[in-house]
Amino acid sequence: MAACRWPITTVVMNLLLAGLAGWYSVEGLRINTSTTDMISPEAPFRRDAEAYRRAFPFADDQIVVVVDSPSSDQSDAAATRLAELMREHPESLADVEVPSADPYFRRYGLLFLDPLILQDLATRLAGAQAALGTLNEAPNLHGLASMFGLVLEHAGEDAPATLSDLLGRLADATDSVASGRPEPVSWTGLVKLNDDERFGDRRFVTAQAVLADTAFGRGRPAVDAVRRAIDALKGEPEGSGVDARMTGAIVLRQTELDTVADTAGIATILSFILVTAVLTVGMRSWRMIAAMMITLMIGLTLSAGLAAAVVGRLNLISVTCAVIFFGLGDDFGSHLGLRYQEERRRGHPPPAAVLEAARSVGGPLSLSTLCAIIGFLSFVPTEYMGLAEFGVISALGMVVALFISLTLLPALFILMPPGPGVVRVEREDRAYATWMTRHNSALLGVTAFTALASLAALPLVRLDVNPLNLQDRRTEAVRTYRELAEVPRTSPYSVNILQSDLASAQAMADQLRDNEQVSGARTFASFIPKEQDAKLPIIADMALLLGPSLSAPAEVAALSPADRAEAVATLRNDLTRFAQGDTGNPEARAAAQRFAEALERVSSGGEEGLTELDRALTGGIPPLLGRLREGLDVERPVTAQDVPDSIRRRWIAPDGQARVEALPTHDISDSRDMARFANAVLAVAPHATGAPVTVTQAGRIVLRAFAEATALTLVLMALVLLAVQRSLSGMVLILVPLVIAALWTMAVAGLLDIPFNFANVIVLPLLFALGVSSSIHMVARGQELERSGTHGTNYGIELLVTSTPLAVLVSTLTTSTAFATLAISSHRGLSSMGMLLAIAILFTIISALLVLPSLMIGWHRWVHRHTPAADPTSPTRR
Repeated sequence: MAACRWPITTVVMNLLLAGLAGWYSVEGLRINTSTTDMISPEAPFRRDAEAYRRAFPFADDQIVVVVDSPSSDQSDAAATRLAELMREHPESLADVEVPSADPYFRRYGLLFLDPLILQDLATRLAGAQAALGTLNEAPNLHGLASMFGLVLEHAGEDAPATLSDLLGRLADATDSVASGRPEPVSWTGLVKLNDDERFGDRRFVTAQAVLADTAFGRGRPAVDAVRRAIDALKGEPEGSGVDARMTGAIVLRQTELDTVADTAGIATILSFILVTAVLTVGMRSWRMIAAMMITLMIGLTLSAGLAAAVVGRLNLISVTCAVIFFGLGDDFGSHLGLRYQEERRRGHPPPAAVLEAARSVGGPLSLSTLCAIIGFLSFVPTEYMGLAEFGVISALGMVVALFISLTLLPALFILMPPGPGVVRVEREDRAYATWMTRHNSALLGVTAFTALASLAALPLVRLDVNPLNLQDRRTEAVRTYRELAEVPRTSPYSVNILQSDLASAQAMADQLRDNEQVSGARTFASFIPKEQDAKLPIIADMALLLGPSLSAPAEVAALSPADRAEAVATLRNDLTRFAQGDTGNPEARAAAQRFAEALERVSSGGEEGLTELDRALTGGIPPLLGRLREGLDVERPVTAQDVPDSIRRRWIAPDGQARVEALPTHDISDSRDMARFANAVLAVAPHATGAPVTVTQAGRIVLRAFAEATALTLVLMALVLLAVQRSLSGMVLILVPLVIAALWTMAVAGLLDIPFNFANVIVLPLLFALGVSSSIHMVARGQELERSGTHGTNYGIELLVTSTPLAVLVSTLTTSTAFATLAISSHRGLSSMGMLLAIAILFTIISALLVLPSLMIGWHRWVHRHTPAADPTSPTRR
């Protein structure tokens, strides 16, 4: 072998290639965690999504900031200020908007109210005309005291319930100031001036991310810019008591990328350490382990370079390729190294032992590599590009692993010859071999029973295709996204339909509203008020009655500390007199008493407390009065031409295509609910798009790809094994244990309620691709013994005292250990992948060391029993 003849040259050439590959992988490899991009762009739903993206490009790369505070007025102010801070980062954020603060809604908000609600508002404001006038002249504690002096004086037993509500809310706000945690009163919320109660005290700020031109973290600058803006807001008065959280496609992808990258790095290091530990126990030769680790590191670098050159990117699945390479690369080295030690114990010098070991395991290793490549590439013909890319990268890794195991590793054995290892205790080996030989029939019976039981458990296996369920639920982006999904109006799981024009869009919306799975459907027409003929006269009457009271006053001078103290004292006296009197209803008197007591506690806190009280109780009055002035200044019907471009461009494309948005009736985060909603919309609009459609259609492709890839893997492996083995029995002996291990794995997944998803769906194809190696080595060693003339009861014992079972145990343990490191990930997709892969490989150990030897021993006995006169060395007896 050339590598053994020129070991130094072999090592140097591998190091040079590794250096080149490492440089290229750093420059050319990027990560994309989008589950949608893992499906072929030629899939119909991907084409529909791309058509929608071209019409409305704002749909991609959006960041949504959710702003919550104790009052709607404070949320309005905080959202507006946050938008200003975000606009200071134009290099990372574009089109920053506060939808609720659009001047269009401030001006025409009253027209969006139901006529009955608008009439009720008009009646209430008419009764409060004098109070509004007082507050308009002095929107501060002085005006508030004057207003209540007027209101409480004329409050009788039939005082409206709104008085009790107002007194109660003002008492709550005063209590919050007294406790040091001010919660301002929302005056617009009290008056219910528009339809904002559907969002309560929550507001939204949206922005388009300007993606960075980098291989990793393209959304990082935008996410960091929003984070800096939020931090700056919390340091200002508008941010006191405000909770601002971000989510959206870009934030979710960046969060997932960070989680996956951290996991991949930690898992790679941990798998390297654990693989080394297992090899140490199994081989007990530091030189051999050092040679294998050097080989693995160089092989990993070569694989990364090939991945960058051929595929160019890593996805949610292929990012685990480093862990998988460690799990597989040591497999080859284990078989070569343990066979080398076996040959050394037989007395061969290191060069001869290396050559004999390479000759003995080279064939099975090559066959194992071919079968593994078949398993890895089985997804290439499917539409599941994510697994196809993973398969290509892993297949290249298998080629690299085989190449360096038969070149670099032997060269290292020559340069630093390992010893023969610790001589094993023959009696212990014989005990295991004898026990297996005696109980193989019982083991086969147990295997058959558990296989049948596993078939019964298969209905428990389920598929979860919601990509959000793969992410760490503790992250801010995921928690916020899930919270929005709980309310239909804010659900990110809406479905969008492109129509040729607005009329077609409106007809589609009308059709969708009749669907029991749809809570509502919106188009551009939804932003033009309805029933304006009935509403405009009501607004005109309100403007005529309230206009004089709401005329813009001259600038009001700020109150001095003495003025505030005087106003609070007057207000407290009026409240106490009312609470202790016999006018007004009991609820209003109780609220007044509570308000007065709270005012007394604040007054004892000095000037600072009174200043904060003024801000908390009256800070929302100017916004209320301003909204009223704007809302009453409407004299004609609103038309489509009045709708601003900031809204129009989100519903009407430049080419005239119109968008329809359908909303679910409830939280559809569960894949089954999501599928029902998506199917209901698709039945009406076959080209609909959006998260529910994407997830549902992608799930079907994944399920179909899974079935196709598994079937293709089995068929091609069977054909290859049959062609190489030239023995039907050999092919069956290799594949049957794998099928049983697959049944066990699926049954455990069902019983432990570990659903298959976009990431861990690779488990079964990988089980066949990885597990076949152990079966091939065991069957090949058994056939070698048959050719040497071993037969009868000695066959099982001689098979199980060779180095092959130990090599199978060590290699599969290291593989299982490497995969198990993924289970530590906070990314649920990678975590479930690690758990199921570790379980699957553990079952391949049981299959390879218990089930397969039992089958081989049983088959060997049956052949000898029925063909006693046959030549023991005949290949037909394999």
